[in-house]
Amino acid sequence: MQNALSHETAPSSTPCSEIEPNRRIASADPGLARAGTHELLQVSNENVASRWPLRWVVRLLVVSLCLASVLFVYAFVVRQTAKSILRDVYALRVGVSSTVEVQRLMALHRHALLERHCETGKCLTEFEVYNTWLYRLKLEPVARFFVDVEERDGTVNYIMVSLSRDTRVFPTSPSGGIIEEYERVPNRMLKFSKPPYWFPTPVGKPYLSVALTSEASPVERQHAYALSLACLIMPGEGCDLPCYYLPLAWRDWQGELEKQGFGAEGFGPYYPTRARCK
Repeated sequence: MQNALSHETAPSSTPCSEIEPNRRIASADPGLARAGTHELLQVSNENVASRWPLRWVVRLLVVSLCLASVLFVYAFVVRQTAKSILRDVYALRVGVSSTVEVQRLMALHRHALLERHCETGKCLTEFEVYNTWLYRLKLEPVARFFVDVEERDGTVNYIMVSLSRDTRVFPTSPSGGIIEEYERVPNRMLKFSKPPYWFPTPVGKPYLSVALTSEASPVERQHAYALSLACLIMPGEGCDLPCYYLPLAWRDWQGELEKQGFGAEGFGPYYPTRARCK
């Protein structure tokens, strides 16, 4: 019985050598233990605070990268849409292609279809593509790709393709390139035209207008329709010269102006920055 009681009331087995130093430290400086804990917390808080700016930088980089990726995909889709329409319009032939082919064009590009109107044997079909979000986000000026296909009595008799960009180089008209293909030259243009391939553009304008008829050679037609669509999605304020839009027709026009006495380079004092044209 005595052995049991002595066993139950036995003191803790913690050695006095481990307790006494702690008691002496606490009695000597009560704030020392608290100070150690405070220093640990302070270091931890400083580490957390130092990580917050880094986290925000990483988040901003991720958001910026995602936005750039979205805009890149959007620009690619805009350009490919215009390129596809241009390719299919180029496949048409004035005086040959029928309403059925135009209707097929409408079905392929219905999302870009602006208007289809028919009246008394004449039909007009229009397509357009804008750089909407690039313009709204102020990444570039407003730019527009536009197509007009007209039929008379079931046959295509006129095609017009244009790409314009509001560069504000000229107060009354945007920079751009315009292609017009006729089955035959309209009477209103007979005085100023030189079919089957000519340039009804006043020298010095920020756009280049190319006209041709169904009698134009394959090379002339290829040069006329070689419309560069880079200016539809180009960031910044570039594409101010006509050569950016119709580079091959620009060279043909230069050669035509040389024949008309506009100087060795064809443009005289006009387009002083034309050295940028390649």
